Amino acid sequence: MKILVTGATGQLGLKVVEALLKTIPASKLAVSVRNPEKAGGLRARGVDVRYGDFDKPETLDSAFSGINRLLIISTFGDHETA
Repeated sequence: MKILVTGATGQLGLKVVEALLKTIPASKLAVSVRNPEKAGGLRARGVDVRYGDFDKPETLDSAFSGINRLLIISTFGDHETA
């Protein structure tokens, strides 16, 4: 089973990822982030870092591909949404 956490470079998302890494191997964890460069530390630890941006819905299919469980953590977007 593979778990994905969105917003993993934010304050809450990073805390969730850190807690998960204490209980599951990094190979079972993926993160979806707007800026993959900010997640370099997670990638170095073996976490699958994926590009996903809620302001660009076309990025979400590939970000969520092969995931069994998904935790969506809301983030501040670059644009107002209705």
